[in-house]
Amino acid sequence: MYDRGVFRSLRFIATATMVLSLIGLGVVAGLFLVVNSGWVPVAIPPWFTPVFGNRLYEIRLPALIAGWLATPVLLGALVLSTMFYVWRRRQYESLVGRLERELAELRNLPFKEPAPLEDLPEVPSAEAARVMHALDDDSYDSP
Repeated sequence: MYDRGVFRSLRFIATATMVLSLIGLGVVAGLFLVVNSGWVPVAIPPWFTPVFGNRLYEIRLPALIAGWLATPVLLGALVLSTMFYVWRRRQYESLVGRLERELAELRNLPFKEPAPLEDLPEVPSAEAARVMHALDDDSYDSP
């Protein structure tokens, strides 16, 4: 339906966009760290005071930014791994479907073109049919 070249170019564009975005994000973060390399006060929200207490924490700004950067990177890795898992699963399901269709064709092969039985003659005998019919009638009498 679609040309493979279209998918290759879209993949290349997406990869280049991600690489350039990460480089730009790194440059902005680096410049931000050069300007603000001190400690930053962090206030605890009221709903966390039972866990952390009601006091002011000071956190080094590079560590805070590292956390901010690590979160989207980890979320992106999670999304990409999930997409890869779904893609591989669809491949496996497609393979299983093809193998099941092939197996169904192989199972039905004798019914499509039955092989001749080697112990029976090619042309049926009328005398043998009369004898078999007589034997069937005699063997199924009521007791």
